[in-house]
Parts: sequence; C-alpha cells; structure tokens
Amino acid sequence: MGWFALCLLAAVLMVTMLAVWRRWIVPWKDVEELSQAVVDKRPPRKFLISANPQSRSIGLAFERLTNRQRELEERFREGEFSVQAVFGAMLDGLVVVDDRRRVRMMNREFRRVFGLEESAPDAPLLELIRHASIDRLVIEAIRTREPQRESIRMSRGPSEGREMEVSAVPLGENSAQMEGAVVLFHDVTQLRQVEEMRRDFVANVSHELRTPLSIFRGYLETLLDDPHQPPGELLRILEIMERHSDRLNALVEDVLSLARLESPGTELDLSEVNLAELLHAIMRDWEKRFAAKQLKSHLNFSADLPHLQADENRLQEVIYNLLDNAVKYSQPGGTVSLRAEVVADRVRISVADQGVGIREADLPRIFERFYRADKARSRELGGTGLGLSIVKHIVQLHGGAVEAASEPGKGTTISVFLPVHRES
Repeated sequence: MGWFALCLLAAVLMVTMLAVWRRWIVPWKDVEELSQAVVDKRPPRKFLISANPQSRSIGLAFERLTNRQRELEERFREGEFSVQAVFGAMLDGLVVVDDRRRVRMMNREFRRVFGLEESAPDAPLLELIRHASIDRLVIEAIRTREPQRESIRMSRGPSEGREMEVSAVPLGENSAQMEGAVVLFHDVTQLRQVEEMRRDFVANVSHELRTPLSIFRGYLETLLDDPHQPPGELLRILEIMERHSDRLNALVEDVLSLARLESPGTELDLSEVNLAELLHAIMRDWEKRFAAKQLKSHLNFSADLPHLQADENRLQEVIYNLLDNAVKYSQPGGTVSLRAEVVADRVRISVADQGVGIREADLPRIFERFYRADKARSRELGGTGLGLSIVKHIVQLHGGAVEAASEPGKGTTISVFLPVHRES
C-alpha cells in the first residue's frame, strides 16, 4: 500500500510538472523566440500563444507592435522616396548640413557641380566643396538664424568659371531634431551672360547711332550758319549725309531683323527650295557688285544637291550676308567662291574669300552681335556688325549650325549646315 501511494504521488507530481511546463515554461520560451524575431526584424514563427492568458496577451501585443512597426517603416520608405524623388528632380544643387557643417544629405546636381562621388556620411562641407566663401556663408546663416544669399564664381571643379547664386537657409526653426542649414546652388551664368549681352547691345547700338547723328547735326549746323554754300561743297555735304543716312537705315533694318529672329514666336515660311536654282540666281544678282570691285566669282555645287525644306527668303538673306562680308573684306583682283555640297545628312553652304582674314583669337566671337575683328576697317566699309549674328539666328531656326575658318592674310570661309529632310 505504501508503494502504491508513492507511485500515485509521483504520477501526480509528474502530471502537475508537465502541466506547469506546458502552461508556464513552454509559452515563455515561445515569447522569448517571438521577442527575438521582432528585435531581429524577421517574421516570427507565430504570434498566437494560447497556453495561458498572460502569454496570449504578450503575443497579441507583439503582433500589434510588429504591425505598427511595418506601418511606420512603410511610411518612412514612402517619405524617403518622396524626398529622394524631389531631390533628384531638382535642377539646382542642394545640400543639407548640421550645426557643425557636416553633410547630412545631398542631391545629384550638387555632386555634379562639385564633381563628387557618393561621399561618406558626416563629411565636412568645406572638405567636399573646398570653397571658403560658401562655408563662411553657411556659418553666418547658422549663427544669425537668418537666410543668407551671395553670388559666387566657382574657381575649381567641373563648374569652374560658372557663377552660382548660393542661398543658405537655417534649419532650426523648421526642424526640432536637427540644427543646421539647407544650402541651394542656382546656376546664374547664363542669366548674367544675357544681362551682359543686353548691356553691350544697348551700348553698341547707342554708339552706332551716335556717329551718323553727330555728322547730321554737324552738317545741319553748317548749313544753318551759312545756307549759301558753293554748289560743289553743298553736293559734298549732301553725299556724306546720304551715305550716313544709308548706314543708319541699314543699322535699323538689321536691329529690327535680329529682334524678329530672337522673338519667341518667330516662325519660318517653309517651302521646298531648289537650292541649285537659288544659288544660280543669287550669283547673277551679285555680278555687278563683283565687277565693281574687280572680283572673280566661282559657283560650285555637287550634282546630288537635294531640295531643302527652308524659308527661301531667309535662306537668301543668309547667303547675301555672307557674300556681302566676303566682298567688303576682299582686295580687288581676289576671288569669292560660293559652294554647296552634301555632308552626311546635311547640306553645307560656304562662302570663301581671299581677303584680310581673321585672327584666331577673334574667330570664336565673330557671330556675336556687333563684334568686329577690325573695328576701324568695319566702320570704314559700312558694316553694322550684325550680319553674321543674323546669319547664325536664321540657320539655328532651320535646325542648322554655323562654322568659320580663317587665316590672316589668306582669307576666310564661313559655312552654314542645314539639315536635309529626306522622304522615308
């Protein structure tokens, strides 16, 4: 009987221990495994732990925590994607720095401006850009808690020589988590160039107008002081006034033509142009002008010269301007050549002379408005300084390009390239 009681007691104890194990020990191991999975950010084997109410509550709490974590991570990814999308789409360079001026975020354009690869986190701004003026601007923005702005010319890197408008805006008021600044780099090089061109244009037009107007005024005062001039002197005065009147009229016409070409709504009157016939007609029109300066002329074009889709009047204006320059700068007895040929998918029309030529330093600028390689000689010959600029604008409106080659003392060749639209 004693052994039976002992066996029964042992059996009860074992059942009790097994129940305790299954109800209280095993669930906590499951809870430990679940918590470790949540910490490691991996999917847990299960959330439902049903051995006892406490473990079940903990399992459900972990399930809610995991779901909340996933929701927050998804929102974070969406926010990060939005920030990166905005940063990546910006055409201006942008960088975010902390209060120690260490870079926390940058966009692709900023890396391009300064020639940077993916930089390490917390890299100092000055170390990346190596531009003390920008670093001082950021220091001042963070110190004063006020936005700072300055135009700075880049002195090194891929953007050397370009002018940037740098704006540094402090972060403190907008961010409770980080102090520092947002620095924006806006390239204003083209804007400055346009402003400079406008100032030069106004100055040049004023100068060109002042000369003939001064002559008009001088001779008018002469005639008013002494209306009874000898016939020969009166004729001389009137011829001079007529010559400068023609120059003034040519200048006004060229300025108006250039203004029309540069206006945004400019449209070409396109038609099919028989280029060979047009070149023949132009050379016939210029025979007297060539003969007056004792110049020989050559017309040469390839047999496969195609028709062009172009504005015939504008195209004629291009060739007239090129021939006018060639005649002006040629010496008597020289030759002016007009040539047309097919080069790949374009037609090249070139005018060559044997004149004084252009220095290599001046050659890249001859298509600028009012630019003259030899200012004194150009004014003496009556040029307005706008002819080649008009040529360039007309050719670009046709989708083409211009090119110049010259050697001082041997002559100049100006070429225009116009696209050929072949039928498919």
